[in-house]
Amino acid sequence: MTHGKVNWVLVLGDFGRSPRMQYHTVSLSQETGSEVHVLAYGGSNPIKEIVEASNIHVHHIPEPPLKLRKLPRLLFLILKVIHQILCLLYFVLFALPAPSKILMQNPPAIPSMALCWLAAKRHRAQFIIDWHNYGFSIMSLTMGKNNPLVRLAYVYERFWGRQADASFCVTKAMQDDLHNTWGVIATVLYDRPPSFFRRTSVEVAHDLFRRLQPSLDVPGYSDFLTEFYAQVRREKGEDGGEGVKGKGCNEKSEIKDAEGKSQIIVSEETIITTRKANSVVTLKTASCRPAIVVSSTSWTPDEDFEILLEAAAMYDKKASAAANVAPEVRKTDESSSGTRNKNKTNGDNCDTKQALPNLLLLITGKGPLKESYISKIQSMKWTHVSIRTLWLEASDYPLLLGCCTLGVSLHASSSGLDLPMKIVDMYGAGLPVCALSYDCINELVDDGRTGLIFSSSTQLCQQLQRLFSNNCGGDEAFGGAESKNHRIHNSSNSNNSISNSNTSSSSPGMIGGGGCRYSADFGLEIAQMAIEVEATQQPLKWDANWKKIASPVFYGVGGSKKLSEKGKNDRVVNNKQNK
Repeated sequence: MTHGKVNWVLVLGDFGRSPRMQYHTVSLSQETGSEVHVLAYGGSNPIKEIVEASNIHVHHIPEPPLKLRKLPRLLFLILKVIHQILCLLYFVLFALPAPSKILMQNPPAIPSMALCWLAAKRHRAQFIIDWHNYGFSIMSLTMGKNNPLVRLAYVYERFWGRQADASFCVTKAMQDDLHNTWGVIATVLYDRPPSFFRRTSVEVAHDLFRRLQPSLDVPGYSDFLTEFYAQVRREKGEDGGEGVKGKGCNEKSEIKDAEGKSQIIVSEETIITTRKANSVVTLKTASCRPAIVVSSTSWTPDEDFEILLEAAAMYDKKASAAANVAPEVRKTDESSSGTRNKNKTNGDNCDTKQALPNLLLLITGKGPLKESYISKIQSMKWTHVSIRTLWLEASDYPLLLGCCTLGVSLHASSSGLDLPMKIVDMYGAGLPVCALSYDCINELVDDGRTGLIFSSSTQLCQQLQRLFSNNCGGDEAFGGAESKNHRIHNSSNSNNSISNSNTSSSSPGMIGGGGCRYSADFGLEIAQMAIEVEATQQPLKWDANWKKIASPVFYGVGGSKKLSEKGKNDRVVNNKQNK
């Protein structure tokens, strides 16, 4: 099908931090003969598909002058909007080629909606809104619901939202609210991950954690991760000593090549993997590596990060108490077996019996509250919990998710009507998720099957204990590796598991008919959840969903202001399919 049309995508924010709009852009660019012009603020790098596409053109909106930030907040906001209006008017009325469609991300609504409508009139284009949330509800988080500016924003958003020729939204709950409250007919386009979200092979995970070492081994923390890297430095002699042969961290081994010449090969170790001198990378067993829990946040008021900190503190106390009991259990086992149980697979001198694993909490993202929380985290003295904050390149984020054990979402939703994209990404990477409860979260998280839903820090801590308490030493938790594979396959079959060609099921170090190894050997329940995610969530990809749901809306929009009859019919059918 040849459309030969120019499309605009407007994001009044950092385009590199707007994954859904990036995916829209790529999908639009794949239509034959199309040109996509993105109008957005700069900052983070977009995904590779956008950078490399010859028919995608990104135009950056100039930032307001820095000196305006020194003004009182209300005056700054007014001048910022004026600056945005002037910049946008230049682009949408004069600089950009005339479009056939204008797709706008909402929020923010001010001043985007009015200007997009004006541009659509000017160029005789169709105006389409993608509703991620409500702008006025986000403003109310800091200003209060009864603030006059919030009320004005509500009226503005309701009026201009009705002027769109078509709309998408992210949940059924939002679709109902838009229709019942404002009379806006929207098509539900659920977020789905692109195909590059998948489980990460052990080799790639090893290389990733080697590259992430500068962000993990940082001063100011006192925890098990700090001690791990201190041990690495001692073994390499970087602490001023001669170095010792320890846990396999960068050990030197001499081997002979095909011609009989000696070569010195250095083995490497990360917190979760070991590369031996023969270049084989192995994943440490669960008793010798931490469970990696990942959470992505924008560090804004609509995500209460205190919940995770409090849960981590409680978990650390529980793990410490359990660790004091574990030595007595080990003594009993050793006296009956006559030997001390060590991990023989990767050279790590670690006990294979422990009640709760260490937790490495990796928090990705950036935002206004980040620095204050980092200071608070560094002041905490934990034994079994380490927290690190990361800002990753777009290409590294899927790789990190793909080698984690569990995802955590603290998204609360200012409107109670949107869903966190981070959970979709985690599902795409095969991760079970613990998610904060709010009105429509059950549209995404199947409680007890693809994840767990919590309402407090105490409940989150209990869920972490529940998921990881089955860890009694890696494969032994399942009665041996053979038993573990058998039980996981049985669980997969009982859940009518389906194969997903987008997962790295054949990658080394992965078991269970897919890429669930990073979760599987921490306990049976989390292994079963990983399989459920792999079976029901990983096959749901953005490209297929966009072609089925979004494409008929875009190309069913006719030449007049309103939808063509074909577009209307397609929207009715698609809305029924989404229910």
